[in-house]
Amino acid sequence: MAEAKVDEITPEQQTDLMWDYLKGFHAVHLIDIGGKLGLFDAIAAADGGASAAQLAQSLDLHPPYVDILCRTAYAYQLLEGDDGEEPVYRLAPHFDTILVDRRHPRYLAPYFKGATSYYAEDFARYPEYLRSGSIYSFQDHGQEFSDAIATTTAGFHAIIARRMLPAIPGLKEKLADGAKVLDMGCGAAGLLMRIAEAHLKAECVGVDVDRHGIDLANQRVADAGLADRVRVELIDGGEIAHADEFDVVTMFEVLHEIPVAVRPQVIANCHKALKPGAPLFILDETYPADLAGLRARDHALAVQTAFNELIWGNVVPTAEAQNSLLREAGFDRIERSQIATYFTAITAWK
Repeated sequence: MAEAKVDEITPEQQTDLMWDYLKGFHAVHLIDIGGKLGLFDAIAAADGGASAAQLAQSLDLHPPYVDILCRTAYAYQLLEGDDGEEPVYRLAPHFDTILVDRRHPRYLAPYFKGATSYYAEDFARYPEYLRSGSIYSFQDHGQEFSDAIATTTAGFHAIIARRMLPAIPGLKEKLADGAKVLDMGCGAAGLLMRIAEAHLKAECVGVDVDRHGIDLANQRVADAGLADRVRVELIDGGEIAHADEFDVVTMFEVLHEIPVAVRPQVIANCHKALKPGAPLFILDETYPADLAGLRARDHALAVQTAFNELIWGNVVPTAEAQNSLLREAGFDRIERSQIATYFTAITAWK
């Protein structure tokens, strides 16, 4: 469909756009509320669906309120239902994985919790910070925030470990034989643990600057019984001393979080840490290079991330900036692909 010319847009269309944004605000909160109450889990578990009255009874909730919540969720296309005096509700297609299955890569419920809590708290700071230019960094948010971010990004860990990394030419065999893996910006070690679980001989090392994440990582690694093959280091990515040691270096949702001034050193250290011919694998967002790209669906998450993380000091790089960083660090072969519409997968070889 051709984009409407500016002089063809009516006031009614612009008003509708505003109401759609307000609807989105309400939908975000409804999804978070439904998740906190266990509503979506209960509907998914009910064979053939459940009425609002049945949900209220099983979850010890107020029936009239649950009725309106379910009707609103139906209006927002989150639920399907059979009409009648007492409608029976089911999850709309695919929302079993998106809102219920915590191990699935499409699981998005933690994003809605973050939107109504951590991001909302940050947005309240925006007027002041937009005047001052101050930074409220990832690390400033504290332990609970680090734990929540670890949960938010967990869905992709298994697919990276089991599908994306083995798909890199030559790496599947090395992982099976006991490859050494370095995860730059490992956070709570979720990706490292999934790699270690998927590849039983792999030795995994993670580095991160966030003490909260590293503390949680050490606890989780110990609890999982993986301390013999997984270790983490509290260190800035620009300071790592590893050289010619790893069969692959991974960076998941990390590149855009590295301060712009130190990115060249971090990427150079990734290059240094790799064995000759070994790959660096990056999964991240790519910011559009022009105004048209700002409205393209494949850049939607990048645009959102740049705004959500504005006062963290994070800057989402363009494709040109990503490629320039890699080439300046010594990577002479770079391959890019779009993943799940919103992410960019980059593989660069030493």
